[in-house]
Amino acid sequence: MMKKTAVTCLTVLLTGALLLSLTGCETYGQAGGLGAGVGALAGGIIGHQSGRALEGAAIGAALGAATGLIAHDIKAKKMRSREETAAAYNYQNAQGEMLTLERAEILPATARPGEMIDSSIQYALLGTGGAIQVSEQRSLLQNGGVVADLSSQSFTREDGTWVSTQPFRVPSDLAPGNYTILTTVRTSRSAISGQASFSVL
Repeated sequence: MMKKTAVTCLTVLLTGALLLSLTGCETYGQAGGLGAGVGALAGGIIGHQSGRALEGAAIGAALGAATGLIAHDIKAKKMRSREETAAAYNYQNAQGEMLTLERAEILPATARPGEMIDSSIQYALLGTGGAIQVSEQRSLLQNGGVVADLSSQSFTREDGTWVSTQPFRVPSDLAPGNYTILTTVRTSRSAISGQASFSVL
């Protein structure tokens, strides 16, 4: 009973500390450092309960550090008009809604901790009937597992070809290695996903 109560109290304290870190810090250095510490403690609890305390702490620290990754505003640009996009795909109105991935990339392809990278996705959208709500979700992956959810936002998009770019600052304590950003674009009827990889030196 005492063990369960202690775990519950510690969980509440960790949650409070995490909320304070998110509301009171504006720079990665502050938020990320505290995030990693809170993550390590939370991971330690997870690992202890599963009998693998050290592994749990390591997982928690990685997730905590990733929460400090700063995502900046998404910049969208219409690359081709509705008419140009329809001609490129030989699109007919009878086909209904069409959402097609054209490319996904990250520039630069290599970065050091603390540097900026740009995650871009280009897609064609037709048959909206004027304009619709489109959501874009980005996640950071390593070895096929999600390290962090980076952003999730909705926009009004008209027919045409769009390039959507979001800059990120690589966390200063993100471990060297290969990472992937998975971007999923959704409407109420369609969904596409694009992946692009980069290396942290």
